Amino acid sequence: MPAFQAKPFRARSYDNSFAAKYRSKIARYPFLFFGLPFMATIIAGSFFLTPATALRYERHDRKIRTLTKEEELGLKKIKGRKAFDINE
Repeated sequence: MPAFQAKPFRARSYDNSFAAKYRSKIARYPFLFFGLPFMATIIAGSFFLTPATALRYERHDRKIRTLTKEEELGLKKIKGRKAFDINE
C-alpha cells in the first residue's frame, strides 16, 4: 500500500458544494479557470478605483478654484503692477 492515496479524502457535503461543481467544470471549460477570475478582477478593480479617481480630481479642484470678486480686486491693488491696456 502506498504512503499516500491517489484520491484525496473529501467529505460527503463537498459533492454538492459550489467548489466541487466549479472544479468539475474546469477541465471541460478552461474559461472558468482563466477568463472568469480575470474578468472578475477587472470589473472589481473598476469599482474600487472609481472613488480613488474621484478623490484625485476633487483635490485638483480644490487647488485650482475660481477667484471671488473680492480676491480679484485684491489682486488689482498690488503696488508696482502696471494696469492692463488693450491698446498697447
